Amino acid sequence: MTNYIKALIGLIVTIVLFWLLFRQIDLVLFLRYLADSNLFYVAAGMALYLFSFIVRGLRWRALLGHLKKISLIESIRLVMAGYAVNNVLPSRIGEFTRAYLAGSRNGISRTAAFASIFVERIFDGLTVFLILAALLFTYPFPGWVRNLAELAGIIFVSLFLFVLLSSFSDLPIRIVRAVSGRVPQWLAMPFDLLEKFLHGTRAIESLGQLATVLILSFAVWTIEIGVYVLIVKAFGLDIPWIAYLLMLVTVNMGMLIPSTPGGLGVFQFAVVKSLEIFAIVTTLGMAVSLVLHMAQIVPVTIIGLIWLWRNHISIATLEKEKGPAAD
Repeated sequence: MTNYIKALIGLIVTIVLFWLLFRQIDLVLFLRYLADSNLFYVAAGMALYLFSFIVRGLRWRALLGHLKKISLIESIRLVMAGYAVNNVLPSRIGEFTRAYLAGSRNGISRTAAFASIFVERIFDGLTVFLILAALLFTYPFPGWVRNLAELAGIIFVSLFLFVLLSSFSDLPIRIVRAVSGRVPQWLAMPFDLLEKFLHGTRAIESLGQLATVLILSFAVWTIEIGVYVLIVKAFGLDIPWIAYLLMLVTVNMGMLIPSTPGGLGVFQFAVVKSLEIFAIVTTLGMAVSLVLHMAQIVPVTIIGLIWLWRNHISIATLEKEKGPAAD
C-alpha cells in the first residue's frame, strides 16, 4: 500500500509539472525543434553517458572493497541493472535491486551492499553541492538557487561527516551493539540489520581511498556535464558554461522530489527553468530537456533490461525480493 501511495504521489507530481510546462509551449515549434536537432550530437551524448558507467563501476567497486573484491565488469553490470530498474519501476527500487543482485551473485550481505550504494549517493550529492556552491560565487542567481544550495549543504555535508565517522570510528557500531544487548530478543533483528548497514557504510578505509572516490565522483559528473553539452549543441545553442552546471545541479536535486520512474516531469521542469534564466524560451528548453532525458535513460534501460533477461532475472522477482530485509 505504501508503494502504491508513493507511485500515486509521483504520478500526480509528474502530471502537474508537465501541465505547467506544456501550457506555455508552442507545440508546432516544439516538434520543429525536435526534427531539426543534430542526431550526431545526440548519438554522441548517448555514447558518452554509457561510458560514464565504467567510471561509476570503478567507484562502486572501490566502495565495495571492504566487503568483497568484485570484477569491474560485474560492478558495471550491476550498476546498469539498477539504473534500468529505476527507470521502469517506482520508489527507487533500482537501488535495492543492485544490492539484492550483489548479495545473491557475490555472497555478501545485501544490507551492507545497500549501505555502500547509500554512501555512493552521498558522494554524488556532496559533489553536486560543491558544484552548486561554486556557482553562487560566479553568477547572481535568483533566491531559489541559493535556497537549493543551503538545503543541499545541510543534507549532504551532514551525511558525508556521518560516513567519515562510521568509516574511521567504531563508535556507531558500538552504540548499536550496546543498545541491542539491552532490548528483548524479538527486537534484536532490526539492530542486527542496522549493524550490517553500518558495516556497509565503512567504505572508506584510508585517506587515499577517500581521495580516489572523490576523484571518481567528480569524473562521473564531469562526463555527465559533457552529455549536457553535446545535447545542447544538437539544438545549435550557445550558452555559458555555468548554465550547464546549473542544469546538472537542479536536475539532480529535483530527483529528490517524488515522480514517476526515471524522473519524468521533474527532469524536464528542472532543465526548462534553468535554461529560462539564460533567456532560452520554454518551447526550446522543453525540446532540449526531452532529448537530454531520453539520451540518459533509453540506452542504459535497454542494456540493463536485456542483461537481466539473459540472466533470467525477472522484474517480478526483483519487486518481491527488494529491500535489505532479505538478509
